[in-house]
This record gives sequence, C-alpha cells and structure tokens, in this order.
Amino acid sequence: MRTRFVLAALALIATGCGGGNTDETTATTTTAAPTTTTAAPTTTDAAVPSTDASTTTTSAPEPVMFTERGPYGVGIATLDLGDRLADVYYPAIPELDAQTEIFDSLSVFPEELQVFIPDELTGEFDTTAYRDALVVNDEQAFPVLVFSHGFGGFRQTSTFHLSHVASWGFVAITTDHLERGIAAQATGTLGGGAENQDVLDVLNSLDALAAHPELGPVSDLDRVAITGHSAGGGTSGRAAAEDVIDAYITIAAGTPQAVIQKPAIVFIAENDETVAPERSYGLFEQLEDALLVNIANAGHNSFTDSCAGIYDLGGLGMLEALGMHYHHSTATVDGGPSDRLLRAARCFELAGHTHHAASCLKRAGEFKLAAAAYRKLRRPILEAKVLSSAAEKAPTKREAIDL
Repeated sequence: MRTRFVLAALALIATGCGGGNTDETTATTTTAAPTTTTAAPTTTDAAVPSTDASTTTTSAPEPVMFTERGPYGVGIATLDLGDRLADVYYPAIPELDAQTEIFDSLSVFPEELQVFIPDELTGEFDTTAYRDALVVNDEQAFPVLVFSHGFGGFRQTSTFHLSHVASWGFVAITTDHLERGIAAQATGTLGGGAENQDVLDVLNSLDALAAHPELGPVSDLDRVAITGHSAGGGTSGRAAAEDVIDAYITIAAGTPQAVIQKPAIVFIAENDETVAPERSYGLFEQLEDALLVNIANAGHNSFTDSCAGIYDLGGLGMLEALGMHYHHSTATVDGGPSDRLLRAARCFELAGHTHHAASCLKRAGEFKLAAAAYRKLRRPILEAKVLSSAAEKAPTKREAIDL
C-alpha cells in the first residue's frame, strides 16, 4: 500500500525541531578553529586620526552581524535542468507593488497522498523573495552558495535560509534531488539515478546558472561554496572535491567517509536526536581550516522552514495532543481506523514518542515501519517480534521471506 511510505516521508520534514521557541533556537555557541573566514560583505571604518600628532591609529572593523536581513531585496527564479528544477535566490530590485512568493508545503506530496497529511502539519511559507524580480547589476558579480536538501526533502526546504543569504549579496541556488526526495520516499520509489547523482545535480545547476542570460553575468563562479542539511551535508562534503567548489558547510550531517581539506564550517544542533552532535565532531577534528558552530536548543530540522509552523501551533506538546486525538478518536478518518492510526503515529514520531508511534504502526498493519521504529529505539527483541508476527500472517511465503 503506497500510504505506508507517507509516515517515513513526513518524519524527515519536521522531526527534531528542538526545544523551546524559535527565538531560543537562534542562540549559538562557537568553538574556535585554526582559522575562520567570513564570506560576506563587510563594512570598515575609515582611519581615525589620533589627537597625538606623533601617532596614528586605525580602528578595527566592526564584525558584520547577519541576524537581520542584508541590504538587498531578493528575487527568486526557477531554472529547468531537464528532469528536475532548481531555484535561484539573488539580489534584486522588486517592483513597488510586488508581493513575496508564498510556497504551499503540501504541494510537494503526490496529489493522491495529500489526504493523509494532517492539516495541522501543512502550511504556507513566505519565501521573502519576489518572483522573477529585476536582477541587481551594479557592475559586480556576487559569490555563489549552493544548497543541498536532506533525505526526504525538496528544494524549498529552507527558503528562509537562502533568501536571507541572498539579501547579503549572494546568489543562492538549490535543486531537487529526486532520487532521495520527499515524493520518492512517499511513493516508495527511492534510489535510481547515476552514481553520485546528487553531486551531478549540483554541477548541473551551476552550469544552468552560468548559462542564464541575466543571472549568469552576476554570478561569480570563481567564488563558490556549498552547504547542505543532513544528507545534503554529505552531498556538500563530497561535492567539495570538485574544483569549482572553494569552501563547504555541513549542517547536522555527521562525518563523510572522505574528508576534503578546504575551508569549512560544521554546524551541529545541540538537541539533535537524528544525527547526534558527536557524529559531526569527527569532521571538525579532521579539518585543518574550519569553524564549529553549535546551535543551542536546536533539533535536527530546526534549519528548515517547517519547524516555525510547529512552534506557531504550540510546539511539540501540540503534536502529542494531536497524536492522542487521532489515537483515541472513534471517527473514521479518510477511509478507516488504519489511516487514523497512521496520523497518530506521525504526530507521536514528531513529538519524540517513538514507542507510541511504533505501537500505532503495528496496530495499523504497517509492520515494517513499526519494526524500523523499534530499531530506532534499539529494541531488537520487539523489532524481531513484530516482524515474526507479520511473517506468520503473510498470505504468501514470498511476502513472509521479504519480512
């Protein structure tokens, strides 16, 4: 049943939003590295003459704070890469009466599966960017940042991040990794594509950017960095081996098999239960030129648009209450109790109650997903028990073997 993949597809959108509210998750702590770099516009104070004629002093430049939006308006354009799309955020001059683009998060799911997504977990996000706005062209080319989304993600996963970066004078580009995207996960069609398809996606998007008649001339492809979240951080680490990439940033991504020695920033989330922070320390320790940044109070997906909506609805406590509602409700939801239990399991999973989620999945007949939940809890006996029970009930020997 295709709906069995919906729970797993959703779990990677908003699971692990961390604790507290969005203000709390912005707090950061940093660990000093051998060297650090800032790849954004800086402002410097002019030299100030000393009142003592015998000496002259120069004031140190004030550090740039990126908590507020930068000086540029932001445009958004979509490039056709053939079998997939890429979005570009760029410094722009929007028209006076223009409206920022609103993205409907439900649209990333196949239409036939949208009915299984609880209304409380969908929403519209303001990209804070203007569709096809006039490109800023003040005789300078802007450095380029590539973004790679995580497993079960999509190119609009972190619109707030890319729009904010572009406001500081960057061209930011992101593409769909279809082979590991949310649609493929929701329909059970993960995989396929060429070897290192995600890295090819990155290179193809840069080629399309360079060829664009308006965006190409303002994109400095001699200054390119790549960043990625979760599995996208793995893409970032591997793409760093390409000559076109000058620096890379990983976000809640762990340590790749091969560590590329280029300038890097390693972001970790303090409360990450999906990719534990210590899994990223190894990368930082092996890098010769890097900065480690620990985001206080953050969970694995605090770097995505979806967490803000969950906080607006009351935080993770809301998810627990919603899960209890679906779990105990006697009303038929979209066809029967099985679908109601799937919704309950989804909410429990997001709220961090994996054991309750596993129980709902088992009762809904989704034995493989229940076993995966028990595996996540490191409960091998329960995992084996649910698979054994499912195998006994399998209608054919082939299905029993598959279990």
